[in-house]
Amino acid sequence: MATPYGDEVERRTVQAEPLKRLSLNLPESLHTRFKTACSATNRKMTTELQELVKRRAEELERDAGLSGTMPPGAAGNPRLSEKAIRRLNAVEQALTYNYPTADIDVMLADIERGRDLR
Repeated sequence: MATPYGDEVERRTVQAEPLKRLSLNLPESLHTRFKTACSATNRKMTTELQELVKRRAEELERDAGLSGTMPPGAAGNPRLSEKAIRRLNAVEQALTYNYPTADIDVMLADIERGRDLR
């Protein structure tokens, strides 16, 4: 069934990534200009703002030395700079070693027993 918000609802149901709300305070005159321009071009304000934020995020990522933008559905995982990749590789290599581990309660009990030996 078609609704006035059909496209918007469809995008939200297809989109796997959760949405976050962003509040923005604008001077009334700028809000009116933006709303009028969107209406005159048959565009939704939300869609236009999302595109604006996406373009600006890409610019900021380039300025920060990140090699690219986030792929769809991968929030928090931008393509990483070489420095970040080297760090991740070091962590991954460290995780391949099989060092002995213990339960924290057992470790604390061993420490206390060691103190009693003095």
